[in-house]
Formats: sequence, structure tokens, C-alpha cells
Amino acid sequence: MLSLFFDKIRRVNNPSKKDILKEAEFGDCDSAVMYRLPLEREKHLIIGKSQELVNGLSQQLLSDSGFVIEAFNNKKSNGVFVKDEYSLVYTSSIPVEVESEAQRIFSDYNTAGLPEEIDFETYKCQFEQMHRALSDRDVNKVILSRAKIEKDFPRHHLIQMFHNLCENYPHAFVYVLNSPLTGLWIGAGPELLLKDDGQHLQTVSLAGTLPNDNHTHDWHPKELTEQLLVTDYIEKVLTANQVSDYQKAGPSTMVAGQVKHLRTDFTFQKSHLKGNLIDLLYDLHPTPAVCGMSKNKALKLIQKIEGYDRRFYSGFLGPVNSGCFEFYVNIRCLQLATDQAALYVGGGLTRESQVEKEWTETELKAETLLSVIKNMRNLQTYE
Repeated sequence: MLSLFFDKIRRVNNPSKKDILKEAEFGDCDSAVMYRLPLEREKHLIIGKSQELVNGLSQQLLSDSGFVIEAFNNKKSNGVFVKDEYSLVYTSSIPVEVESEAQRIFSDYNTAGLPEEIDFETYKCQFEQMHRALSDRDVNKVILSRAKIEKDFPRHHLIQMFHNLCENYPHAFVYVLNSPLTGLWIGAGPELLLKDDGQHLQTVSLAGTLPNDNHTHDWHPKELTEQLLVTDYIEKVLTANQVSDYQKAGPSTMVAGQVKHLRTDFTFQKSHLKGNLIDLLYDLHPTPAVCGMSKNKALKLIQKIEGYDRRFYSGFLGPVNSGCFEFYVNIRCLQLATDQAALYVGGGLTRESQVEKEWTETELKAETLLSVIKNMRNLQTYE
């Protein structure tokens, strides 16, 4: 039996024990989520019961309140919905009385095995296989990903890591989630998949990556091609789902930690969607930014060559609140098992791609989380 003491769905700036603590028994609640939306100060904590999403989300669940995490390939792995039983919104640190209980929930997690880490030579072999398919023009773009294994992960500082990610990456969707159906995941990703605020729908084309440093880096044909492919794909999806009169803005440069991307925004009134909202969501997912083009051919290539199951990496996730939702692509994330963590990174391959540059790009993307993990290790050392 879990015991946690705070009011249901209370919005406060600096919650005190008197304000929020109220004895409550959670019964069969088995999952916990903390998240922070991009450019927001408020952080959210949800405690609830998880259920599998067999064959994806339903309109009924979109009308509920909770948190969704969907798999990269939901034909291989089921997604999960965490129903909101108790929730808290706060802007500063989480109350001490609550933090100890939240940490205990996050500490009780599925210890399923992690994928193996590959070296550069193995990556090069995978790259060459994918590049041959690109050269033969079977696909125009495909995403090659890999996992980096971090040993001695400081899991006792998980909540502090979440707060550090929120502070260091204000433009990202930051989360930590634990469920017996998913295991423990934490991440900070910049890519919006689809947002419904009740009146408008919004999606984003995000592709092309360069280092975010003090030197001048012009966008090269390779990155511009990646961005154009994703943008064209989204426009075709919107047309196929009978979306009329959408607004398009970009491409512009978006900073995401140690790297920057090209971004194009699409916004339209919900009434301009004549098709089905669920169909639109799953036509957008997985995006060319995490899968490739054409989608089906790229997906088969990934399954054949990558050599591991991505599960929730490059899936999507986010909150649902009575018909409104905000879903982000699950990139720049890691999965925890015992005292080790798998940090997932990937890059988009086109015909112009070079293996050394692609490897370096994934190393840069990994720094988004590695820098925070390093700080957590330092904190643990000085305790």
C-alpha cells in the first residue's frame, strides 16, 4: 500500500505541509510521472494506475486525464496510459514530505535488461548497410540509432536530475516516468509531435543537426535536405487527413542543449481537420525525424539492421487532460535498469551522410543527458 499525502490536483507556488498534505491511500496505484512542458515554470507530478495501450490510443482515453507513453513500433510493443488519480502542480522544489514518497515510487521499478552498447566499427557496418539502401534509392532517409550504457547511474538522485534537466533545457519537454509496464525512463526532448489545446492543433517538422557552440555554422545541403523531407512529409499527412488552411512558419533554428536543429511549425484550427484525430496522430508517428522515408521501408530497414528493440525510445509521450493533449517525440532519453542506464541517440542518414560525422552527431546529442548525469555523480561523491 502506497501512502502519499497531498491534495488532488492543487495548483500552488510554494506548497506547505498545511496547504497540500492530506492523508490518502493510493490502493492499487502503481505508476508515477513528473514532467515539465517547454518554456513553462510549472512542474507536474502524477500518481496513478497504468494500463496497456493495445493497438494504440483511443478517443475515449484522449477524453480522460493522465499521461501517455507510446512505443516506437506499437505492433511490437504496447504503449501505456497512466490514469491521473492524484496530481500536484508546483513551481519550486517538491515538498520534502512528498519527495521521499515519490522517490520511493521511482525506486521500485522493472529491472528488464538493456540493449548492448556498440563500438564505432559495428556502427560503421550498420551505417554502410543503410547507406547502400539509400544509394539504391529504396529509401530517401533512414534513422540509425544506438544505445550508450552508463554504469553506476545515480538513481537515488532521480528527482534532482529531473529538476536539473528542467533548469538546463528550458526548450525541452522534460519527464521522468516509472510504471511496471514500462520500467523507468527519463528524458529531455525538443520535438513536438501533436498538440491539441481544444481549439487548435499544432505539429512540428524538426530535422537537421549541428553543434551549438560559439563558432559560426551555416546549414549545409545535407541538413537542409533532411528538414525539407520531413516538412514535405507532414504537409502530405495533413492533406491526406483533410486538413485545410493550415499556417506554416519556418524553417528556423532551434537550440536543444549541445546541438541545434531546423524547425518548421504547422498550426491550424481543430475545425479544419475533416479527418479523424487518432488517424492524424498515427500518420504523423513515427515521424521521418526518428524513422525515415518512405516510412514503411525505413521501418523495415531499422528492424533489420539496428539489432535491438527501441521500445519507447523515439515513441511519443505527454499529458492528456479531458480532451486536450500535448505529445512529444521521446528522444534524448534514457532507460534505467538496476544501477545502469541506456542512453538512446540517433541520427538521420541521407545519401550525403558520412559515417564519422554521423557518429560525432550522436555523441553530441548524448551530451544533453550525460552532462546532467556527471553532475549527479559529483553530488553523490560529496555527500
